[in-house]
Amino acid sequence: MAIKLSRMAVKLTQPDDGVRQKLRAEYESEADFLISVSSVVATNFATVAAANNYWRTD
Repeated sequence: MAIKLSRMAVKLTQPDDGVRQKLRAEYESEADFLISVSSVVATNFATVAAANNYWRTD
């Protein structure tokens, strides 16, 4: 779900598939960009995990 959230954010930010494909060639070989992507996915994962436990009472 975290990856899905991240991908949806990219699609909402840049809805043009052609532009996304063009930009992908630029960032897929840059370590800084890939680390940033990992950070976004980790943040979304933490959000989903927190939401999953929000209603639980132990």
